Amino acid sequence: MRIKRITTIFLLFLSMHIFGKESNGNIYWIQLNTKAGTPFSVDRPENFLSERSIERRNRQSIAIDSTDLPVNPALIDSLKSLGFNAINTSKWMNGVLATLNNGLIIDSLPYPSFVSFYELRKGTPLKSVSTKFEDIDSLTESYYGSSTDQVTMLNGQIMHNYSKGEGVHIAVIDAGFLNADKYDAFDSLFLQNRVLGTFDFVNPGNNVYNEYHHGTAVLSTMAANLPGAIIGTAPEASYWLLRSEDVSSEYPVEEDYWIFATEFADSVGCDVVNTSLGYTVFNDSTFNHNYGQFTGDSLRISKAANLAVDKGMVMICSAGNDGGTTWKHIAAPAEAKNVLAVAAVSNTRNIAGFSSRGFEGALVPKPDVAAMGSGSTIISSDGNVSQSSGTSFSGPILAGMAACLVKLYPEKKASEIIQMIRQAGHLYPNHSNEYGYGIPNFNLYIEDTTNTVSLIINDEQLKIFPNPFSSEIKITNSEQFSSVDIQTSQGKNIYSTKISDGNTSINLSFLPKGFYVATLKGNNSIKTIKLLKN
Repeated sequence: MRIKRITTIFLLFLSMHIFGKESNGNIYWIQLNTKAGTPFSVDRPENFLSERSIERRNRQSIAIDSTDLPVNPALIDSLKSLGFNAINTSKWMNGVLATLNNGLIIDSLPYPSFVSFYELRKGTPLKSVSTKFEDIDSLTESYYGSSTDQVTMLNGQIMHNYSKGEGVHIAVIDAGFLNADKYDAFDSLFLQNRVLGTFDFVNPGNNVYNEYHHGTAVLSTMAANLPGAIIGTAPEASYWLLRSEDVSSEYPVEEDYWIFATEFADSVGCDVVNTSLGYTVFNDSTFNHNYGQFTGDSLRISKAANLAVDKGMVMICSAGNDGGTTWKHIAAPAEAKNVLAVAAVSNTRNIAGFSSRGFEGALVPKPDVAAMGSGSTIISSDGNVSQSSGTSFSGPILAGMAACLVKLYPEKKASEIIQMIRQAGHLYPNHSNEYGYGIPNFNLYIEDTTNTVSLIINDEQLKIFPNPFSSEIKITNSEQFSSVDIQTSQGKNIYSTKISDGNTSINLSFLPKGFYVATLKGNNSIKTIKLLKN
């Protein structure tokens, strides 16, 4: 068993204790309304954030503020004196998750003024709902083996010539990583010490490698490295493996565990977070979320997801597998406005029937993009290369590519990386409730060996570069096209010119930054290409 040392920054997590013997099994959220008197200060972030987390904020010009300060320990002590046993705390939400000593009635306690409200998050256990994860079984030769389709659909095979995610830290928040430390597909991951650590927020101190296999399958779409069989989309990235999901039941407390895991990912300096979890209904229907709560920033878990992006992490969320149900819509936290919600398509680029749809007339259009989630190649629970389906896999496939992009553009903010991916969708600027902005083409942002950025059209008769561009583009043409129109993303024509054989240079320095469409015309063909001016 591989054991990672946990630094002193996380002693706060370890000091929380779960389920005293006197607890009746109920779990409560206590919302606090102040951090006054805290011993922590934004001027000394090294006391509660890792050096890497601070550096990430500095690089993205993100200020450390009061939301970063841990919950005041004195307030936790006051709650303990009332009979509460803290499980964990959320600094972003300024709340405490706790059990209550037996014999005490929560409605009768003399609450101090710093408590805004309390709410039940998990009651006396009920019988579990059926499986939470849709695994729909249904296998190209080459370096990528069976994973070829899911990588090449995003032009990942081109991206991997420039970045495989090396040096990028990814947090995977899931239900467990059964035997991930034993399977050949992850040998290089462990031999190179790129599993940075693990933490179980459901049962602190527990071994995540003994828990549910879902996270192992998710991890494999990013980190697997078995040439000729399966290659993940970020095979050289480093990973934190975090468990927030209890597969034995479904209660809102798991959203709270997820928040703790996300704050942990921030504290250790992660660049990308992948989560294949989503929440709409629970074992006890009185907890169910209703349609009106899905506004992009109303639910607490969605607020935390939005904050994660604000803190500089690229947050990738699976859209959900409810497309074929009466609910059919995106789950939380994928509905959060700042995150990248990923729908699922087949290898023929058709939307999967199970992929959750966006909300009609929503102010925040979801999903954001799509990737292959029907018939995805994974490492199964027995350690073998297999296939399974669900947005659980389209999300991490996309997350691995996002990590590669972070490596190429380290100066970009997380929100900018997310927007770049949206704008790389094949439907952009148009959006649908099934595909979002479409399937991203990561080739759009590739740097070639001459430090220009190129987009090569398949027939080799046309090359436009650099793309993105700052002032001038060049078109290499061999007789096929005679003119080009430059249009805004809304379709307004703003520039037209003739192009000749060989190289044509076009000065577009007068254009503001943003996305444009180049429409090239010839006697027998028309080609449209998206351009980005930065």
